Amino acid sequence: MMKTKIVCMGDSITEGFGVREQESYPHRLGLLLGEEYEVVNKGVCCSTAMNLELDGQVMGLPYVRQERYREALAEKGDIYVILLGTNDAQDGKDDVEDYTNPLGNMISRKAEFVSNYQNIIDSVRKAAPDAAVYIGIPAPVQNCIWRRHQERYLQELMPFFAEILAANPDIKKIDVHAAFEKLDKEKVSALYQEDGLHPNPAGLQLIADTVYRALCPHEAALQN
Repeated sequence: MMKTKIVCMGDSITEGFGVREQESYPHRLGLLLGEEYEVVNKGVCCSTAMNLELDGQVMGLPYVRQERYREALAEKGDIYVILLGTNDAQDGKDDVEDYTNPLGNMISRKAEFVSNYQNIIDSVRKAAPDAAVYIGIPAPVQNCIWRRHQERYLQELMPFFAEILAANPDIKKIDVHAAFEKLDKEKVSALYQEDGLHPNPAGLQLIADTVYRALCPHEAALQN
Protein backbone atom coordinates (compact mmCIF):
# COMPACT_ATOMS: atom_id res chain seq x y z
CA MET A 1 0.00 0.00 0.00
CA MET A 2 1.35 3.37 -1.04
CA LYS A 3 1.40 5.80 1.84
CA THR A 4 0.53 9.47 1.57
CA LYS A 5 3.75 11.35 2.24
CA ILE A 6 3.65 14.56 4.26
CA VAL A 7 6.82 16.66 4.35
CA CYS A 8 7.11 19.11 7.25
CA MET A 9 9.40 22.05 6.46
CA GLY A 10 10.35 24.59 9.08
CA ASP A 11 12.61 25.72 11.88
CA SER A 12 13.31 24.47 15.41
CA ILE A 13 9.62 24.22 16.24
CA THR A 14 9.30 21.66 13.46
CA GLU A 15 12.60 19.92 14.14
CA GLY A 16 11.74 19.60 17.84
CA PHE A 17 14.17 21.77 19.79
CA GLY A 18 14.46 20.75 23.44
CA VAL A 19 12.31 17.64 23.17
CA ARG A 20 12.74 14.00 22.23
CA GLU A 21 12.19 13.04 18.61
CA GLN A 22 8.94 11.27 19.44
CA GLU A 23 7.66 14.46 21.05
CA SER A 24 8.10 16.60 17.92
CA TYR A 25 4.95 17.76 16.20
CA PRO A 26 5.65 15.80 12.95
CA HIS A 27 6.00 12.57 14.94
CA ARG A 28 2.80 13.30 16.87
CA LEU A 29 1.08 14.14 13.59
CA GLY A 30 2.06 10.75 12.22
CA LEU A 31 0.47 9.06 15.20
CA LEU A 32 -2.77 10.97 14.64
CA LEU A 33 -2.87 10.17 10.93
CA GLY A 34 -2.12 6.47 11.22
CA GLU A 35 -0.38 3.90 9.07
CA GLU A 36 -1.68 5.19 5.75
CA TYR A 37 0.58 8.23 6.09
CA GLU A 38 4.32 8.83 6.24
CA VAL A 39 5.37 12.07 7.93
CA VAL A 40 8.87 13.34 7.20
CA ASN A 41 10.49 15.93 9.50
CA LYS A 42 12.76 18.33 7.63
CA GLY A 43 12.89 21.16 10.17
CA VAL A 44 16.18 22.94 10.87
CA CYS A 45 16.83 24.87 14.08
CA CYS A 46 17.24 28.65 13.77
CA SER A 47 16.10 28.73 10.14
CA THR A 48 14.62 31.83 8.56
CA ALA A 49 12.21 32.01 5.66
CA MET A 50 14.19 34.92 4.29
CA ASN A 51 17.37 34.28 2.35
CA LEU A 52 19.24 37.57 2.64
CA GLU A 53 22.72 39.01 2.58
CA LEU A 54 24.18 42.22 3.99
CA ASP A 55 27.49 43.50 2.65
CA GLY A 56 28.24 40.05 1.24
CA GLN A 57 27.45 38.20 4.48
CA VAL A 58 24.50 35.91 5.06
CA MET A 59 21.81 37.17 7.43
CA GLY A 60 20.31 34.69 9.86
CA LEU A 61 20.21 31.04 8.85
CA PRO A 62 18.24 30.80 5.60
CA TYR A 63 16.27 27.57 5.42
CA VAL A 64 16.82 27.34 1.67
CA ARG A 65 20.57 27.05 2.20
CA GLN A 66 20.25 23.99 4.45
CA GLU A 67 20.72 20.40 3.32
CA ARG A 68 17.40 19.37 4.87
CA TYR A 69 15.64 21.88 2.63
CA ARG A 70 17.05 20.17 -0.44
CA GLU A 71 16.12 16.81 1.07
CA ALA A 72 12.56 18.04 1.63
CA LEU A 73 12.20 18.93 -2.04
CA ALA A 74 13.72 15.62 -3.10
CA GLU A 75 11.10 13.76 -1.06
CA LYS A 76 8.48 14.79 -3.64
CA GLY A 77 5.77 14.57 -1.04
CA ASP A 78 2.04 14.46 -1.57
CA ILE A 79 1.55 17.19 1.03
CA TYR A 80 3.93 19.91 2.24
CA VAL A 81 3.44 21.77 5.52
CA ILE A 82 5.63 24.88 5.80
CA LEU A 83 5.98 26.45 9.25
CA LEU A 84 8.47 29.31 9.09
CA GLY A 85 8.63 32.92 10.27
CA THR A 86 9.52 32.69 13.96
CA ASN A 87 13.18 33.47 13.30
CA ASP A 88 12.31 36.23 10.85
CA ALA A 89 10.53 38.01 13.71
CA GLN A 90 13.71 39.12 15.47
CA ASP A 91 15.89 42.21 15.61
CA GLY A 92 19.32 40.75 16.39
CA LYS A 93 19.53 42.44 19.81
CA ASP A 94 22.20 41.07 22.13
CA ASP A 95 20.91 39.39 25.28
CA VAL A 96 23.11 41.50 27.59
CA GLU A 97 24.83 44.35 25.81
CA ASP A 98 23.10 47.33 24.21
CA TYR A 99 24.05 46.09 20.76
CA THR A 100 22.17 44.88 17.71
CA ASN A 101 23.82 42.47 15.30
CA PRO A 102 22.84 43.72 11.83
CA LEU A 103 23.20 40.19 10.43
CA GLY A 104 20.49 39.05 12.84
CA ASN A 105 18.17 42.01 12.38
CA MET A 106 15.75 40.13 10.15
CA ILE A 107 12.74 42.29 10.89
CA SER A 108 14.54 45.29 9.39
CA ARG A 109 14.20 43.50 6.03
CA LYS A 110 10.59 42.45 6.48
CA ALA A 111 9.63 44.03 3.14
CA GLU A 112 11.39 41.08 1.50
CA PHE A 113 9.52 38.42 3.48
CA VAL A 114 6.82 37.78 0.88
CA SER A 115 9.16 37.33 -2.07
CA ASN A 116 11.45 35.03 -0.11
CA TYR A 117 8.55 32.92 1.18
CA GLN A 118 7.15 32.77 -2.35
CA ASN A 119 10.46 31.39 -3.58
CA ILE A 120 10.08 28.48 -1.16
CA ILE A 121 6.53 27.83 -2.35
CA ASP A 122 7.62 27.97 -5.99
CA SER A 123 10.45 25.51 -5.31
CA VAL A 124 8.01 23.08 -3.69
CA ARG A 125 5.66 23.36 -6.64
CA LYS A 126 8.48 22.73 -9.07
CA ALA A 127 9.73 19.70 -7.14
CA ALA A 128 6.26 18.22 -6.51
CA PRO A 129 3.75 19.79 -8.93
CA ASP A 130 0.81 17.73 -7.71
CA ALA A 131 1.44 18.24 -3.99
CA ALA A 132 -0.97 20.07 -1.72
CA VAL A 133 0.76 22.91 0.10
CA TYR A 134 -0.15 24.29 3.51
CA ILE A 135 1.51 27.19 5.30
CA GLY A 136 1.40 27.58 9.06
CA ILE A 137 1.09 30.84 10.96
CA PRO A 138 3.74 30.48 13.73
CA ALA A 139 2.96 30.04 17.41
CA PRO A 140 3.05 33.21 19.55
CA VAL A 141 6.31 34.37 21.10
CA GLN A 142 6.00 34.51 24.89
CA ASN A 143 8.39 36.36 27.25
CA CYS A 144 11.40 34.97 25.47
CA ILE A 145 14.72 34.83 27.30
CA TRP A 146 16.39 35.94 24.05
CA ARG A 147 15.56 39.62 23.69
CA ARG A 148 15.74 39.56 19.92
CA HIS A 149 12.60 37.40 19.66
CA GLN A 150 9.42 39.42 20.23
CA GLU A 151 5.76 38.83 19.56
CA ARG A 152 5.38 42.38 18.25
CA TYR A 153 7.73 41.51 15.40
CA LEU A 154 5.72 38.41 14.60
CA GLN A 155 2.65 40.63 14.45
CA GLU A 156 4.45 42.78 11.88
CA LEU A 157 4.73 39.70 9.66
CA MET A 158 1.04 38.74 9.92
CA PRO A 159 -0.12 40.93 7.00
CA PHE A 160 2.52 39.28 4.83
CA PHE A 161 1.14 35.81 5.54
CA ALA A 162 -2.25 37.10 4.43
CA GLU A 163 -0.66 38.52 1.28
CA ILE A 164 1.03 35.19 0.50
CA LEU A 165 -2.23 33.30 0.93
CA ALA A 166 -4.13 35.78 -1.24
CA ALA A 167 -1.57 35.40 -4.01
CA ASN A 168 -1.72 31.59 -3.79
CA PRO A 169 -5.42 30.63 -3.55
CA ASP A 170 -4.62 26.92 -3.88
CA ILE A 171 -2.62 27.01 -0.63
CA LYS A 172 -4.38 26.43 2.66
CA LYS A 173 -3.64 28.13 5.99
CA ILE A 174 -2.93 26.35 9.26
CA ASP A 175 -3.37 28.95 11.97
CA VAL A 176 -1.13 27.65 14.74
CA HIS A 177 -0.98 31.14 16.23
CA ALA A 178 -4.75 31.28 16.68
CA ALA A 179 -4.81 27.81 18.24
CA PHE A 180 -2.58 29.10 21.05
CA GLU A 181 -4.12 32.56 21.32
CA LYS A 182 -7.66 31.30 21.89
CA LEU A 183 -6.54 29.68 25.16
CA ASP A 184 -6.31 31.45 28.51
CA LYS A 185 -2.94 33.09 29.09
CA GLU A 186 -2.05 30.73 31.91
CA LYS A 187 -2.80 27.73 29.73
CA VAL A 188 -0.70 29.16 26.91
CA SER A 189 2.31 29.73 29.21
CA ALA A 190 2.09 26.10 30.32
CA LEU A 191 2.61 25.02 26.70
CA TYR A 192 6.11 26.50 26.40
CA GLN A 193 9.60 25.57 27.47
CA GLU A 194 11.44 27.89 29.84
CA ASP A 195 12.83 29.96 26.97
CA GLY A 196 9.36 31.29 26.15
CA LEU A 197 9.89 30.61 22.45
CA HIS A 198 9.72 26.86 21.91
CA PRO A 199 6.59 24.85 22.69
CA ASN A 200 7.04 21.97 25.11
CA PRO A 201 5.61 18.48 24.38
CA ALA A 202 2.09 19.65 25.27
CA GLY A 203 2.46 22.67 22.99
CA LEU A 204 3.80 20.52 20.19
CA GLN A 205 0.82 18.22 20.61
CA LEU A 206 -1.41 21.26 20.11
CA ILE A 207 0.46 22.04 16.89
CA ALA A 208 0.08 18.43 15.73
CA ASP A 209 -3.64 18.53 16.53
CA THR A 210 -4.02 21.82 14.64
CA VAL A 211 -2.21 20.51 11.57
CA TYR A 212 -4.24 17.30 11.72
CA ARG A 213 -7.52 19.22 11.77
CA ALA A 214 -6.42 21.19 8.72
CA LEU A 215 -5.32 18.11 6.78
CA CYS A 216 -8.23 15.87 7.78
CA PRO A 217 -11.13 18.11 8.82
CA HIS A 218 -13.74 15.36 8.44
CA GLU A 219 -11.88 12.81 10.54
CA ALA A 220 -11.02 15.44 13.15
CA ALA A 221 -14.67 16.44 13.42
CA LEU A 222 -15.68 12.84 14.04
CA GLN A 223 -13.22 12.61 16.95
CA ASN A 224 -14.55 15.76 18.65
